[in-house]
Amino acid sequence: NPKDILRTHSAKLTDAITTSLYRVTDALYAKGLIPLDTKEYIQIAAGISDFRKSSQLVSMIQGLMESSLNSEQYLIDICHVLINQQHRTLTDIATSILHQLGQSIPDNVTSISSIPEDVQGYADDMKQHYKHQPIVATDWPPRIGKDFFGRLALIEKQDSSTQAESAWHLLRGQVDKTVKLTENKEISVEDVLQPTDSSLSLRVVIDGPPGIGKTTLCRKLLNMWSNRTLLYQQYDLVLYCPLRNSKIATATTLSDLFEYRRYEVPMVTKWFARRNGEGLLIIFDGWDELSEQLRQSSLAASIIQKEQLDQCSVIVTSRSYASSSLLKMDTLSRHVQVIGFSKEEISTVIIQTLQKDVKLAQELIDKKKKDDKNHKPFITTQSSKDSQLAVKLINDLKFIVRKEDTYQQHSLNCMRTLSYKLSEDMWK
Repeated sequence: NPKDILRTHSAKLTDAITTSLYRVTDALYAKGLIPLDTKEYIQIAAGISDFRKSSQLVSMIQGLMESSLNSEQYLIDICHVLINQQHRTLTDIATSILHQLGQSIPDNVTSISSIPEDVQGYADDMKQHYKHQPIVATDWPPRIGKDFFGRLALIEKQDSSTQAESAWHLLRGQVDKTVKLTENKEISVEDVLQPTDSSLSLRVVIDGPPGIGKTTLCRKLLNMWSNRTLLYQQYDLVLYCPLRNSKIATATTLSDLFEYRRYEVPMVTKWFARRNGEGLLIIFDGWDELSEQLRQSSLAASIIQKEQLDQCSVIVTSRSYASSSLLKMDTLSRHVQVIGFSKEEISTVIIQTLQKDVKLAQELIDKKKKDDKNHKPFITTQSSKDSQLAVKLINDLKFIVRKEDTYQQHSLNCMRTLSYKLSEDMWK
């Protein structure tokens, strides 16, 4: 069914057309596939983003196809126009549609849709490398469960109107209140790279306190790309660039950003440079590691600000104190905060760290929730020393939080410092 086939491809098609909107519109009109008034609307309508125009164009194509005497042939003609744009993503979508329609693929498609062998080879090597990095490879943020622990949420900042209030809650460790601020929206890891209305070339800032999980999030994204599970965009190559590496921090060419050197690198960099970065995702991890001068004049800064490789997408991680310059950029697409454990999660982490018996641990977690609900002191009748230690530690931490509210609870929201506190108390 041509209608269903086009519908299933509509989201990706909208994204891809956005980058070549006016050229695609002209080509469709030239082939008689859209009327003149549609072409003129796309070309001259003011106050509407290209993404929104692209979405409207796809909707118009859908309507014209349904009203056509031969809807399948109309869709085939659309696909041939898309293939002729010499745009890899458009070509991939068009060939997929033709395949579903049972049509042959034009001979000139292979050279368009296939990336060069050297680029593919390097990308395959990097996928294998990223797959073996130490990460929580299932859920991120991970569920609080056996052998791995996570934090509360990723928060996308909708605007800066309550920035001070948000910072105040984070300083005091009041993670739950941070989530509930009206300017914040809880998101999943898949949403980090969701295209915006204005551009497919993203600039995403991820910030948070030390040890909160920013690098772990990067590794999860690398793992998702390696396993082809990135939801919104499929990149030809993802480069992980730790800015604590002085060679990357002081890089002057794209080639310098390749931490893992292979003979293909010169060909790979030349190919992406010729495409202004299209199909490339760069993850700059640790903006706070750069000096003030490098934050203004480095290659990383130029790419982030779209002075170079403006068609690539970029993720930048930073400790919160150093992210202010990034948040002022006109090119910013999304601001994501990684925030810490909620009060309930801290207790769960402690119990499941100390009590390895799954049944006893779950009983203790349920008892903690029940005692909290009834406003009773947290106690246990379990004879296990591990359970008794968990109860004691949780109650001790409650006392610390009440006594030194403005600092201690904040420090415990971080996995690194919570682990330190656990070790310290177990040693005692």
